[in-house]
Amino acid sequence: MSDRQTVPNHHLAAVMQVAGVSNKGLARRVRELSNRDGGAPVQADHVQVARWLSGSIRQPHPRTCRLIARALAEKLGRPVELAEIGYTDARPDGHHVSLEYPVDLASSVDALGQLTHDELNQTAVSSLEVVPEAWSTLLLRWLMDGDGEQPRLPLSGSWSVSEWDVEAIRDARSMFANYDYKFGGGRPKPLVAKFLDGEVLPRLSRVSPTDPVGREYFREVAALTRLAGWTAYDTGSHGLAQCYLTQAFRFAKAADDKALCGRILAGMSHQANFLGHYQRAADLAQAAYQRASGYATPTAMALFHAMEARALSSLGNAAGATGALIAAENWHSQSEPTDDPDWIRYFDSAELHAEFAHCFRDLGKPQLAAEHAATSIRESKTLYVRSLCFCRTVLATAHLQSADLDQALTIAHGVVGTAAQLKSSRVLSYLDDFWRRLSTAHGDNPEVRQYHEYVSHHLSLNGTPASGRIVVV
Repeated sequence: MSDRQTVPNHHLAAVMQVAGVSNKGLARRVRELSNRDGGAPVQADHVQVARWLSGSIRQPHPRTCRLIARALAEKLGRPVELAEIGYTDARPDGHHVSLEYPVDLASSVDALGQLTHDELNQTAVSSLEVVPEAWSTLLLRWLMDGDGEQPRLPLSGSWSVSEWDVEAIRDARSMFANYDYKFGGGRPKPLVAKFLDGEVLPRLSRVSPTDPVGREYFREVAALTRLAGWTAYDTGSHGLAQCYLTQAFRFAKAADDKALCGRILAGMSHQANFLGHYQRAADLAQAAYQRASGYATPTAMALFHAMEARALSSLGNAAGATGALIAAENWHSQSEPTDDPDWIRYFDSAELHAEFAHCFRDLGKPQLAAEHAATSIRESKTLYVRSLCFCRTVLATAHLQSADLDQALTIAHGVVGTAAQLKSSRVLSYLDDFWRRLSTAHGDNPEVRQYHEYVSHHLSLNGTPASGRIVVV
C-alpha cells in the first residue's frame, strides 16, 4: 500500500460548482481548448476529471492545469487563476526567453533570433504558453520607465542602413499584412518568421536606434515583429504570439515610437480579451491611450479606446463600455488618414462599426449589434476577408439573440465556406462560439442539426479539422 496521501481538490470542485460544469463538460472544454491552441491534444474524459477532483492525480501537466483554468474562465466569463483551482505549484513548462522584457536591447535582439529560429525549426514553440503576469510586468515598465531612452548595443562593427533598407521592411510588412487580412494568419506566418530570420536579424545587432535612419529601421522591425505576433495569435499559437508581441514592444520603445507602443499594447489587449483575461485586457488598452496620448493619431486613439470597450463589455460593464465607445467614435471622427502610419490605416469606419457590434453582442443588445454589424459589412473593403467573417458571425449571433433562427442560420451558412478556406483559428473559434449558443438554445431543432452536418462536411472537405471545434452537445 502506498504511503502517498490522497487529498481531494476542494478548490477545483468549488469553482466547477460555481461554473455549473460537470465532469464530462469540463473534460470536453479542455479537449476543445487543447485542439484550438495549436498544442498537442489533451485526451481528457470524465474519469480523468474525477481523478483530478479526488486527488489521485495530485497535479496534471502544467499545460493541462492552464487549460482547466481557461475552460472554467470561459464558462464563468472571468479569469481563473491557477491558485483558485488548487494548482499553485503549476509553472509554465514552455517559458521562453522571448517573453522577457530585457533592459539591454542587445538581449532583445538575441531573444528575437532565438524565437524565429525555434519557430522555423518547429522546436519548443509548440509548448509555449501564455503567461498573464508577463503583461503586468510589461505594463509596469511602460508606465514607470522615463522618456528619452538611449539604448546601447554592444556593436561588433557598425552597419550603415539606408532608407532603402527601411523601405524593404515596410514593403514586406505591407505584403504580409495583406496576406493576413485576406487569407488568414496561417499563410504569412512562416514567411514573416523567415524574413525576420534571414533579412533582418543578421544586421539588427549592428544597427543603432540612436541615429535617424536607425531609429526608422527599428520602428519598421517593431511593426514587422508585431505582425509576426498577430499571425501567431490568429493561428492559435498564443504563447508564441505573446513572445513576439513582447519583443515588438521592446523595439518600438527603442525607436521611441509611443504610438506604435500603444498599437502593440492594443494587440495584447485583443489577445487577452480573446483568452478570457478581461481585466488585464482593459488595463492594457487603458495604458495604450494614456501613454500614447499626444503622440498617436486620432485613428490610433480610436482603436485604443475600442479595445477598452471590448474588454469592459466582456466584463459586463455597460456604462464603462459605452463611455469607451463614445470616446472611440469621437476620436475617429477626427481622423485624417493621410496623417496615419500605414499600420493603423486599416482601422476605418467599417472596423469601428465592427467593434461596436462586438461590444453590443457581449452586452446582450442584439438589435444594436445587428445594426452596426450590417453597417460594417456594407462599408468593408473586399481585402478584409477575415474581418468580414468575424462580423458576419457576430451578425448571425445577434439574430440568434433576437430569436430569429432562420436569419441566423442563413448568415452563418454563408460564413462556413470562406472559413474553411482561411487559415485562421480565430474564425473557427467564432463559428465555435456561434454553435455553442445555437445548440444550447435550439439543440433539438432539425435545421440546427442540418447546419452542424453542413459545417462538419465543409470544414473536413477543405482539410480543416472540425473535431474538437464544432461539437454536438
